[in-house]
Amino acid sequence: MIVNRKRKGNRLEHKTIAQLTAAGYLCIQSAASMGPFDILAINPLGIRCIQVKSNDWPRPEEREGLRMAAMGLPPNARVECWRWNDGAREPIIKRLDELPL
Repeated sequence: MIVNRKRKGNRLEHKTIAQLTAAGYLCIQSAASMGPFDILAINPLGIRCIQVKSNDWPRPEEREGLRMAAMGLPPNARVECWRWNDGAREPIIKRLDELPL
């Protein structure tokens, strides 16, 4: 079966937004995923800057870009990667500092 990667990524981003919205976050999706983060999730306690992935963690150059973007964030912001494995009902969530260098 051929899967359109862009469509799959968009579907997973919407799935992520649905979970975050249900948890009380206001979510903003990056247009065409051109920024360092796919989703910004905001609530009164802080900001979650999220990169959504399918079946794998970000590549080294992507992780470096996330680290660079994180430098300018306020103290109440955290950078996360949500990895959705095929067929999984829940994502695996890791903070940027938990990903390998």
